[in-house]
Amino acid sequence: MKVVLAVFQLEGRGGKERDCLAVARALHARGHDVVVATTSPATPDLAPLRVTTLPRQGLSNHARMRNFARAVATSLAAERPDAVLTFDRVPGADFHFAADAAIAARKAGWRRWLPRRRTYLALERGVFAPPSRTRFFFLTGRQRDEYAAAYGFDASRAMVLPLILHDERYDAAKNPASRERIRDELKLPRDAVVAVSVAVKPRQKGVDRTLAALVDHPTLHLLVAGSSDGWIMQQARASGIAERVHVLPYMTNVMDPMFAADFLAHPARNEAAGQVIGEALLAGTPAIVSAICGYADEVQRTGAGLVIPEPFDGRMFSEQLTIMLDRLPQMRDSAKAAAIRLQEQRGRWLEVIAETIEAETAHQAIVAP
Repeated sequence: MKVVLAVFQLEGRGGKERDCLAVARALHARGHDVVVATTSPATPDLAPLRVTTLPRQGLSNHARMRNFARAVATSLAAERPDAVLTFDRVPGADFHFAADAAIAARKAGWRRWLPRRRTYLALERGVFAPPSRTRFFFLTGRQRDEYAAAYGFDASRAMVLPLILHDERYDAAKNPASRERIRDELKLPRDAVVAVSVAVKPRQKGVDRTLAALVDHPTLHLLVAGSSDGWIMQQARASGIAERVHVLPYMTNVMDPMFAADFLAHPARNEAAGQVIGEALLAGTPAIVSAICGYADEVQRTGAGLVIPEPFDGRMFSEQLTIMLDRLPQMRDSAKAAAIRLQEQRGRWLEVIAETIEAETAHQAIVAP
């Protein structure tokens, strides 16, 4: 079976891109001919996957995304695949991996007239609204319900995936370095209470909210991993907490900061799921997260942390941090129990995607005239 996976770009290697490559490799391992259609040039680390590089055209992000959808459609006419799975909004695909929250569900106000929103919304409607027959993979039940409310599609077209975690995270969790060694390498005080925020996009993930709350907790340190944005330390210095804020712009192993920290602080503004939450639990590290995060339900269900209700209130967040600090031993015990259960789910999300594509493609081959 030939399967084309379409994702706009790969060089950022964010959650969507890593998910795409993991699915591509899982399908290839099952014996399928896999092609990745993207605007990123082919790189050696993608072998043995085959990459089709499409032109990146347009003066704005939304124009480039619209043109990418058109280029994918043109490319498919030449590839003639058995199945198409998209990770960005490309109308006409057989399957779509919904990595983002629904644009139709966001409050727009005057922005609804902007070309950017109109373009993205048109692409989203092409994927989800009738007469589309695309089948969907959702990260959480809440995300599925959000899209269903906006577009009213048949529930049989939607599947909620098991919690997504990648193999390298599982491998790192099996043989972690000692907490003291990691703290020494990261230049963190061995005896301090440390919260960690893992955020390539720190404002979206609420790092500024955590910095503001840190003022109320004079013994708490914060490790910000994954971003070198200058405003982080500017805010820390302006708030008089710079000596307790540690920035790690780049990391080869995201699990090391999880093992080094006492808990994850993730008061995000926008988060369809939040793999970082699953990564924290896999490390046995409790988490305090905003209710907007799709995987906040996992924190609530396991008792391995706290969920900040929406709408977000900075004072309440600070109070929840106090509760977290008071209950750290119990929270850590719950997180360690969650880590054991997550180990049992390794690779299940990839199996669900592969089995669904295989079964549906085989069915369509039987019913085709």
